Amino acid sequence: MKARIISLAILACTTLPALAEKTETQAFIDNQIDAGNAIRQQAAAASRPEFLTPHTGKLSELDNKWIDELQRKQQQAAGEEKPAPRALYFVSFSIPHEGLKRMVSESSRFKIPATLRGLVNNDMKQTTVAVYGLVKDSKQGGIQVDPKAFTTYGVRAVPALVVTCKKGFDRIAGNLRLEEALRQIVEKGDCSDTAEGLLKEAGL
Repeated sequence: MKARIISLAILACTTLPALAEKTETQAFIDNQIDAGNAIRQQAAAASRPEFLTPHTGKLSELDNKWIDELQRKQQQAAGEEKPAPRALYFVSFSIPHEGLKRMVSESSRFKIPATLRGLVNNDMKQTTVAVYGLVKDSKQGGIQVDPKAFTTYGVRAVPALVVTCKKGFDRIAGNLRLEEALRQIVEKGDCSDTAEGLLKEAGL
């Protein structure tokens, strides 16, 4: 019996330091995992465009009303049968903010719908807030979501302008001003009459 008690005591003495060492090692590993997660979160936040970052501050009542109204119009338009547009301007939130802001403003001037392939994070509210970040200064313009149009007109790169007519359509891709793209279609495209009409309506 005495020998058994001594054996148990020896076992306890050898086990406790091992457990302590294991606990310290696990704590070190946990700390490294936490530190790694923190670094990855910071890197993700830094690489995410500011206008796509969820808004944590409070918007004014007027801003919220404007966003709600824009969201309502987008949802209503999504369920409507639309005639073939005279022109579409294909864009993406992957375009730098200032460049995209200019493109949306130009599309509003020429009354050409700026068109996205899909929603931001597949969420209408986030998309509406992101659009608001582009047009809040002028309260003009907007962006529609129409993935089918990308397929219909074979758009694989943005920005891209498509002008349609009875003959078919003309497509120009590249970082061109809308006015320049329209003038190129007037000179060389099958849908020159449509492009010329859009320029005239814009006073050009």
